[in-house]
Amino acid sequence: MTRPLVVPYLVIVAILLLGAFLRWSHIGPLSDMLSYDEAYYGLDTLSLIASPRLTPFLPANLGRQSLWCYILIPFVVIFGAHPFALRLAAGFVGILTTAAVYRLGKETLTPRAARWATLAFCVAGWSVHQSSLGMRAILWPLVGTLAFASLMQARRTDRTSLWIEAGVWIGTLWYTYFSALLWISYATLLLIGWLFGKTSQRRGALIALLVSILAALPMLAYGYHHPQDVLGRPQGVRVSSLAELADPVRAWARVWFSPADDPGRYNPLCPVVDTGLAAFFIVGLFALWWAVRRRWQTAWLLGLALVSLLPSLLSRDAPHFLRAAGLTIPIALIVGAGVWGVEQSLRRVRLRPLLALLPLALMLLTAIMTFQSTARWLRHPYVFLLMEQHVNQGANFIRTSVPEDTPVYFSPFYPSHPVVAFRSADLAPRHVGAFDSHLCLVVPETPAVYVSVTLYEPDFEEKLSRWAETTVLFQDLGASPPRYTVLQAVPKLEFLQNPGVVRSVFGERVEMRLLEPIPSAARAGETVPVHLALRALRPPDQAYSVFVHLYGNPSPYEGGPLWAQADGPACGPYTANLWRTDEWVLTTFSLTLPEDLPPGRYQVGMGIYDSTTGIRLSVPGQAYDFLPLQHMDIHQ
Repeated sequence: MTRPLVVPYLVIVAILLLGAFLRWSHIGPLSDMLSYDEAYYGLDTLSLIASPRLTPFLPANLGRQSLWCYILIPFVVIFGAHPFALRLAAGFVGILTTAAVYRLGKETLTPRAARWATLAFCVAGWSVHQSSLGMRAILWPLVGTLAFASLMQARRTDRTSLWIEAGVWIGTLWYTYFSALLWISYATLLLIGWLFGKTSQRRGALIALLVSILAALPMLAYGYHHPQDVLGRPQGVRVSSLAELADPVRAWARVWFSPADDPGRYNPLCPVVDTGLAAFFIVGLFALWWAVRRRWQTAWLLGLALVSLLPSLLSRDAPHFLRAAGLTIPIALIVGAGVWGVEQSLRRVRLRPLLALLPLALMLLTAIMTFQSTARWLRHPYVFLLMEQHVNQGANFIRTSVPEDTPVYFSPFYPSHPVVAFRSADLAPRHVGAFDSHLCLVVPETPAVYVSVTLYEPDFEEKLSRWAETTVLFQDLGASPPRYTVLQAVPKLEFLQNPGVVRSVFGERVEMRLLEPIPSAARAGETVPVHLALRALRPPDQAYSVFVHLYGNPSPYEGGPLWAQADGPACGPYTANLWRTDEWVLTTFSLTLPEDLPPGRYQVGMGIYDSTTGIRLSVPGQAYDFLPLQHMDIHQ
């Protein structure tokens, strides 16, 4: 291979290496982050690993196309249920997309414009940012770019293999992201137009159409049988009127050339068109006519930009950069055309030293600005919450510093929280639980570790220290006061040993201790707290609820009224079917006495029942399946 042929490929290799650096340079801090939505992809990937199957769509979390989860499988198998696995996979997709931009650029632009377009995509803040997110949306630009590149090459060469390849990529777009539907429609319209064009192109266009339909059949069949799964999310976020459309239009106009004030939801702290590329983009809009290989590609490229922006423009929460992720491709191509146009102008005035230096300097400046904007994004306080950094940093600390036989609890979180559930697989074989300390506390009979979001529950350590000896193992040092804390707790079991404490067993399944005496007297209108400790005696197979009642004489079982009640799960979403036999759930039920409660002597009682059927657990020695706790005299 001669030197003139080698140089362009060396340039592309250098661009890909730069792209790899920009996309993975912050993989360390990004491995301390994993958002709610990203974790769902991780959970679905774990499910596909545990139960291998082929499915085009995953209905969890409002429904998602499945291709991204299948791509994640080898990364999760090798690196475990850790954010690093998702970040590494996303970076690879970003690098492959950079290479795909070069392939598309070669088919639509002059060779130099194609290389400049590739470099523009490589350094642009938006494209780098989306390569840091473990979201399926990043597959749309990659697969779509390959689809259009193979279409353009097939039209130029009329090779059957390329028509087939184009059909495969178009069909694969169905499995990437909702917004890709507009690219599918755009590519299909292009093929239909060619069917009615040159006679020599009809056969190839028909082949591509048929192959794309065959490739899409599993998704089409799933959508036919489960239309609400597939269409529910797009219908739920679409704008419903022209008046509502005005807000997305204004939102996108504000960020086209100016950075967003905040990262929004997965949005970078950079404009749609980076400052260093803005002039080339504007020039490119005028230079396209001369930079493209065929004149009709000018209209095609501008149309691609429009259909890429429409998914976010026609939906709420604009500017939503993920829903418009495909826009990064036409922007890069237009910038490439703009650089080529500037080069042609400089060549005419014989300013040869500036031919490569000026555009290259601006591209490198954009790369530096992208690196810095990524660092700013990582430090943004909203990102800390959005990317669940408190959970992931705590989990990473526990993974390396806490023995594997130590129970771990996250608060205030639900057990079903996808980040907690995904990282639980990474922390195995440790038991991992989650509860909301505003509703209850969970104290095992052995030392445990807690990750508390101090930002939301500043008194967590104080509340826990009543029942356990606490030691701070680790704190978020990035803020004052700390945003989260990792605590070690050694339980104080004395509170369970007091012989005067009211105790009972319900249905041979749940043990109860009254943590504090109930007042023997109260006034009407007061709220009486009832503090309970509950423990499963055997692994529960169902969820239970607790009731605390106020009975008079006669009781409701003898025809009297129920004067007051508090009812519900003992620990909110940490339901009884999740409890372990070696942990106590400490909870409080607040019994509010009616304002018109007549003076007299009453009975406070409690019971436990199956949340589904309402059937009560039996209480030894009691006829009516409730346990009397305390007599109470009511005064006005």
